[in-house]
Amino acid sequence: LSCCFQVGAKYVVLPKDLDYTPTSTTQILANIRAPTQCPLRVDFGGGWLDVPKHARSKAHIVNCAISPLVSLRNWPYQIGGGLGGSAAYALLNGADPVQKELSLGVGWQDPAIICETGLCVWHSGPKPMLDFKVTGDFLHGKMALLWTGQPHVTYEKTDLTRDYDLVEAAGRTARQAVLPGQESMQTLAEAVQLSYRMQLHEGMDKLPEHGELAKKYCGGGWGGYAVYLFPDAGSRKAFLRLEAAVSIEPYIH
Repeated sequence: LSCCFQVGAKYVVLPKDLDYTPTSTTQILANIRAPTQCPLRVDFGGGWLDVPKHARSKAHIVNCAISPLVSLRNWPYQIGGGLGGSAAYALLNGADPVQKELSLGVGWQDPAIICETGLCVWHSGPKPMLDFKVTGDFLHGKMALLWTGQPHVTYEKTDLTRDYDLVEAAGRTARQAVLPGQESMQTLAEAVQLSYRMQLHEGMDKLPEHGELAKKYCGGGWGGYAVYLFPDAGSRKAFLRLEAAVSIEPYIH
């Protein structure tokens, strides 16, 4: 204190309370390593079998990463769309997206495909295990989304009664549709229609018809986006005239 007096300084004890949330070194490093942008996803068959308590031996989940990409500053989709947005948000913020989703009581398919990219087939089970991956090029110009007008929350629907035999059949058919070198739009459409049939059995409203090969609600459904598959680019172009329609493409890095 005498030193302070000699130089005309004042001794002040600052409060220990911080007016900001402290950040650990681990979190700082995670934020540095986090990507600046990433894809979202659409799912074709087998969804719900990525939830550990609903997993089935020898069953499969088939999904595809999509563009446009999202970032923390640019998110060109509706929130609550059933496209894996919560997993993407966790990834962009430097968190472990698989652990984040599992802690919510939902499945791992969203962070798995968002990180892997491409069109992927996964083994059903307690954690992501890739069966095989293709580019998804045969889907180019033939996919689009339709906003249903209301968001959905997946974890609220996890334990609803549903036909898991039909879910498994959709995943099996979708896997057959995307075998490397044997990709079939028609067979994939059959898988998507099986998924849609299960969703209707679950109680979801029918989706409007727009000349598509197949359609289904994305993710857990009950709102959000629906994915539509079209036979050609011309059919999709006509669909995209709708105000609620969004053009998407398969994405791989």
